[in-house]
Amino acid sequence: MQHQPVSHHFHDPVPVHDYQLPIYPQGMEVVGNYRQDRNQSIWYWSELANPTLQRGENLIVQIIANKPISVPPAQFAFALPTTPGERKYNSVGAYQRWVSIMPNGDRCTFAEQHAKRASKYLSVFIHYCTTEEKHSLTWLDELRPSFFLEEL
Repeated sequence: MQHQPVSHHFHDPVPVHDYQLPIYPQGMEVVGNYRQDRNQSIWYWSELANPTLQRGENLIVQIIANKPISVPPAQFAFALPTTPGERKYNSVGAYQRWVSIMPNGDRCTFAEQHAKRASKYLSVFIHYCTTEEKHSLTWLDELRPSFFLEEL
């Protein structure tokens, strides 16, 4: 029996510009964007401003891979709700979103979206908490693919 060599490669995350993301969160206050090559996939994540005291970071995680990713990777420390979310559409396609109201009135939004471009899949996971008076979901409806995503 012959064994096939298995190759794993992980590069350190590097900062990237907004235009290098598959999808850019127009109108959101972005603290930083990062890219990491991991085996057969490319991970992007954007850290959004977090004006609340809620647990966790405000993140948009985008993964380009050969198949859709079903859950946010564990390193990002958030999970999507298990109940069906509200179905909506934006320029990328259909997505699902959930809003949890915290005891102090803060709103935490979770979203999941998958899109296929050529032979690759884009999986998007969002965790975003904001104060009650700043809560808006319109930015999710306005997400658009970047030129980078269109070229896949």
